[in-house]
Amino acid sequence: MGLFATLREGVRVALDSLNANKVRSGLTILGVTIGVLVVMVIAAIVQGINDSFRDAIASRGVTTFWVFHAPVGGGGISTGLEEEENEFMKNPPLQLAWVDELERLPGIDRVSATADLSGWGYLARFGGEEVRLSLYAVDAAYLEIDAGDMVDGRWFTQAEDDRGTPVAVIDSAVAEDLFEGRDPIGRDISIGLPRRGSARFRVIGVYRQPENLFAGLSSHWVFIPFNAADKHLGIWDRMVAFTVRPSPELTLEQGLDVVRGRLRQLRGLGPGQEDDFDLITQDQVLDFWGRLTGVFFAVMVALSGVGLLVGGVGVIGIMMISVTERTREIGLRKAMGARRRDLLLQFLVEASTLTLLGGAAGLVLGGIIVWIVTTFTPVPASVPLWSVVVALLASVLTGVGFGMYPAARGATLDPVDALRYE
Repeated sequence: MGLFATLREGVRVALDSLNANKVRSGLTILGVTIGVLVVMVIAAIVQGINDSFRDAIASRGVTTFWVFHAPVGGGGISTGLEEEENEFMKNPPLQLAWVDELERLPGIDRVSATADLSGWGYLARFGGEEVRLSLYAVDAAYLEIDAGDMVDGRWFTQAEDDRGTPVAVIDSAVAEDLFEGRDPIGRDISIGLPRRGSARFRVIGVYRQPENLFAGLSSHWVFIPFNAADKHLGIWDRMVAFTVRPSPELTLEQGLDVVRGRLRQLRGLGPGQEDDFDLITQDQVLDFWGRLTGVFFAVMVALSGVGLLVGGVGVIGIMMISVTERTREIGLRKAMGARRRDLLLQFLVEASTLTLLGGAAGLVLGGIIVWIVTTFTPVPASVPLWSVVVALLASVLTGVGFGMYPAARGATLDPVDALRYE
């Protein structure tokens, strides 16, 4: 038999076996189906989340970067509590006066001082209602860098920021939960920590976050002027960071070099001294995020491998049965001149066909699940082409790997003994 005839015969026999033993064959390929389904769905979800995260970061401008007073890479952002002399505590904090210094640099469009207080447990109260906040202290120029916009009222002015005026811009979730349909503009809310003092801030605007997956995962955003937060709530100076947007004619590398050089001057660092601050680019953020999702994906792939293993064990069983049932056929074919490799190839094609059908079923079911996730959840799942190729390839390799032993056993049968088999 030629190669094409062998392939065709192996596929035909596999389909006949599947048709004749639907339950047995179906259970055999079920593990492969589940394994492929998991790989496809998880790959689609991870791809969708990564795309949304990338869009959220890029919405601030592709060359925008951040300045922190201490390194935040590697092991993650330090709390300053791990050891007394770590860099988070040892490095001096950023000075607010440096915002103007950096903005005066050639090629730098905007520098914004921020403090992320979202994890500190701040609460907002109005009347008898109370909500936990994602609180951010920012400056008047924040909207020039952020991709969100105003849906009601206004943003605070530079004069209000300079004076530390206690005003606040809230999102629609805060407006709904605190004011229950009433107009929030011009009303006062109390912002503070539990069992500590609070301050009254007047609501002057309602903010809408940029459209992306992560906008839906966090809510109750409140923005207050940086100086007002420092004056009325108190900001730990080590929580201060800068957001820097270079002008369009400046490359990211040029912007980093300009800001790094000026910060070294402001820090008083000599030529041989290392930076005691950190510049974080979007690529670094995306790389860190990719490592996080990569670990999650690797775990899920390992779990899907269990399904492929179960399917592979089933392939061994069904192929051993197939070899036993066709012992006389094998003997007759070998007596007529069939070579060992011809028989080996035929059985491997048969096993691979079964697992490939299981993989195809997994792709169809996975596609349906991905459509459901995309349609009925905020997760923008997107099936990458490589996941389809990998899933089908894994299916075929499962058939080849686990079908090798029964195929080799059938191919090495003695023709005389095989012809006498009953």
